[in-house]
Amino acid sequence: MKLTFKYPVYPTQTQETILFEWLGHLCELQNAARHDRKVAWETEGKGISCNDQQKKLTVARKKYADFRAVPQDMQVCVLERMDKAFDAFYRRCKNGAAKKGYPRHRKRIKSMSWKLRKHRVKNKSTGEYERVRQNPIRETSWKHDRLKVPKLGEVKIYMHRRLQGDPTQVSLVKKASGWYAHITCELPDTPKVEPTAVIAVDVGTTHYLTTSEGEKEDNPKWYRQAEGLLHKHNQTMARRKKGSNRWYKAVHASALHQEHTANKRKDFIGKLVYKLHHHKENNILIAEDLSVSNMVENKHLSKSISDASWGIFFKWCADIAERDGLHFHQVDPKNTSQTCSACGKKSPKKLTLAIRTFDCQFCGTVLDRDHNAALNILYRAAAALRGERWVTTLYETRNKNEAQDKGCKHAKQLFLFDAFTSPSL
Repeated sequence: MKLTFKYPVYPTQTQETILFEWLGHLCELQNAARHDRKVAWETEGKGISCNDQQKKLTVARKKYADFRAVPQDMQVCVLERMDKAFDAFYRRCKNGAAKKGYPRHRKRIKSMSWKLRKHRVKNKSTGEYERVRQNPIRETSWKHDRLKVPKLGEVKIYMHRRLQGDPTQVSLVKKASGWYAHITCELPDTPKVEPTAVIAVDVGTTHYLTTSEGEKEDNPKWYRQAEGLLHKHNQTMARRKKGSNRWYKAVHASALHQEHTANKRKDFIGKLVYKLHHHKENNILIAEDLSVSNMVENKHLSKSISDASWGIFFKWCADIAERDGLHFHQVDPKNTSQTCSACGKKSPKKLTLAIRTFDCQFCGTVLDRDHNAALNILYRAAAALRGERWVTTLYETRNKNEAQDKGCKHAKQLFLFDAFTSPSL
């Protein structure tokens, strides 16, 4: 299991100038690697591996001084990133995807990464040499600790919480609010807890979500709230001459406002996911397996769906479940809001989004539309109606090793709801 810790970094003015020069060089290197692969395929009909490009990088570092001025670890990470982009492109072509997504030319990049190497260190107690990974942080007695950056020295970093596990990679990211360090650490997998309490949620735009217990969470609509001020920033930017100092100030103000809006959205989603898993003491969380990328193509709902960020919500549900040893599953969303949760019969007339109450014409059940859908999601995952189990496939989102130990096919199917499949639920 991997966890990434994010800390603010405060480089000096000289260090920041060097970092900007490195970002420009890494952007050119990434575009050159892309162009090299493209030309080789168009002229010779063959691909270039990441190992071949790293050999060319070694030759360039011996020949050019500007290549030697940038840490080699950062350059290698850029080549590996481009290799992953082309691998994903070839995979989409092989699978026949509608959007192939050929790696594009980048005007700028805002992050640089390097991997932490292992060194031989003598153990004083045993006298034997061990391979230990370098610690990127030097702790001090002051407010700010120090982050070791290759060829740059130590940079101030504010460690508001301690690192856990073994650090493997560091990334420096430039945002509108400043510089940040993302430190990736490896931790042992947390064993899954015994399932005792289960809850299902149905996401929406009117309310952010509704649980199977009938509780609702209001949708803050962060982008809708910030849309007016964002329009003013864009108007200010349009009035000023492009490329001038005042234009850059307006661009920075707009970017800072958008980052602040995104931070408020992420803070809300993070607290909501933690509340569902821990405050409610539910060690199993069930949601719909929605295709958000297809849903945003609806021009009437695209802004509301993007503002809700359901994709981030589902991803964080899975990440927290993996980190804390809990369970998160997604089921087929087909007709969850069109089916009665009491009798299991589908409504003869399709319910539009304007109808917020589900009124069953067969058994007379009257329920809130979202509450009814949340109950159907719960029943599809684990329960039974009228003594007949609704058979669905559950996909374990994390902890593939445990799924393989249980002999599940492709380590994806993991049934953990045997305690909840009785008709009495």
